[in-house]
Amino acid sequence: MVLRPVLGLATLALLAGCAAAPRAPATSLAEAGVKATGSFAAEVRGVATQLGSVEVGEAFTATLQQCSNTNLTCREIVEPAELSSERRSLARVVALRARALDALGAAYTALQTEAAYDQSADVSGAAGDAVKAADAFAAEAARLDRGATPAAIPQPVAGLADFGFGVLGESLQRKRLLAASREIARATLLIRNGMVAEAGAFNRLTAYLVGKRTAARMTLLKVGLVSGDDVMKEVARDLRVTLIPSAETGTEAYRMALQASMRALAQQEVIAIQERYQDGIAALGALLQSHADLEKGRPLSIANVERFLTRLDASLAAANPGQ
Repeated sequence: MVLRPVLGLATLALLAGCAAAPRAPATSLAEAGVKATGSFAAEVRGVATQLGSVEVGEAFTATLQQCSNTNLTCREIVEPAELSSERRSLARVVALRARALDALGAAYTALQTEAAYDQSADVSGAAGDAVKAADAFAAEAARLDRGATPAAIPQPVAGLADFGFGVLGESLQRKRLLAASREIARATLLIRNGMVAEAGAFNRLTAYLVGKRTAARMTLLKVGLVSGDDVMKEVARDLRVTLIPSAETGTEAYRMALQASMRALAQQEVIAIQERYQDGIAALGALLQSHADLEKGRPLSIANVERFLTRLDASLAAANPGQ
């Protein structure tokens, strides 16, 4: 007779534990999401700069060449229509991704406030805004894919595609946290898939971007508006050597070698952006896995998120050494 109430209390305690709001893991997930969106914001600026500089450089180079030829009418020159259209479409998608990432970061911040500090935050509204912005980005990015088969969702997070999360639990805060996590995961998945399409479009433009960037730099060099010293400093840095004055710098052989170096450096910049796309996509996939783990009450995979973000941040730091 004495044992019955004790067993009853133990059962109630167990049920209470099951229904308790997962504040600690939700906080860890939110912090990882805030950090990720911060890194992505810097990465997306790098892509936008790469695309924008091509338009500016091409306008100068093509127009100078046109007007330097006495047999041609001096007029402004724009990019070839097909390539210009594709580059500008990609630039629009990149701008939409920037907005989607801002909204996703706000949603993770609201989730962090609710989970870590037990303060009321409009996490539902922020998550809804993130889904709306992510959906706009993903829809526009899909148009870049030229009818290709949609990117496959990583197997560990395939269950999130239809948002098949488990029972939300009985406590109000648990419901709020897990419902918000579900919506934020939805936005994260949309951005992840949109980035796959965006990366494909960027890959199709790589040769064009390298060629135009090299041509613009060489044109500026030939007309005496820039010095080749900066290029050679980058070459010396990569080779880990110290430069000394040389009589060869005025020769045609030197200028051709300088042009080849400019092309190689431009190629490195493009390859670095491609790698950052892959790291960003992988980090979003790891975030999605953590959302699934939160729902199922398993330990979160935050270390996987941080691993990809570390690589992304290191690449960004190398691309912007003075910042």
